[in-house]
Amino acid sequence: MEPSNIMMDLRKLKQAMPDIFEQVKRDVKHVLGRQRAGLSLGLVDMGISSRGFIGGMFFSGGTMILMNRRALQVLLATGETASRWNKNARQLDREEIVEAYVYHVLQHEYIHALGFLDEGTCRKITREVSRKVFPEDHPVTLMAKHGIGYFFPRHRYAPVEYQFTPDTRSIELVKGFDRSSTVYYM
Repeated sequence: MEPSNIMMDLRKLKQAMPDIFEQVKRDVKHVLGRQRAGLSLGLVDMGISSRGFIGGMFFSGGTMILMNRRALQVLLATGETASRWNKNARQLDREEIVEAYVYHVLQHEYIHALGFLDEGTCRKITREVSRKVFPEDHPVTLMAKHGIGYFFPRHRYAPVEYQFTPDTRSIELVKGFDRSSTVYYM
C-alpha cells in the first residue's frame, strides 16, 4: 500500500475500501494461490469494551464481511498513537495507519472467507501473507504480528474466546466492494 493523500474521515475511508480490498485479493492470490469472488462488506457497530474490540467478522458459508464501524470511528478520531518509525525514519501518520488497519482486517476476514475458519490458523496465515507482501516494518505487517495496540496503545483486539453477536439490523453496505468479481450485462 502506498501512503494515501486522502484526508481521512469515515465517508472517504468507505470510498477507499473497495480499492483496498482489490489489493488484498491480489496479494492473497499471489501468496496463497487462492481467491474467492462475490463478497460484500457491511459496516456494523460492534462496539469497543474494556476487554478489547473485534475488528471484523466473517460467518462460515456467508458472503459478507462485517467490519466494526465503531472501531473505525475511534481510530479515525483518536489523536493518540504510539511513536513508531519505519526504516526511512519518518513517522507514520494516522491516516496511513488507519488504511493499513482496514487492509489488515479485510485481509484477515478474506482469509476466513477462503475457508480458513480456525482463528489461530487465520492469524498465522495473515502474518505469513503480510510478511511476504510488505516489509517487516510496514504497518500491515506490524499489525499482523502485534495487533492494533502496536499503533494505538489504548486499543487492542478482543481475546480469541470473546463472544459477540452483531446487531445485523443496522448493517451499512459499502458500495462498489469486490468490484473485480462483478460482471455487468447490457
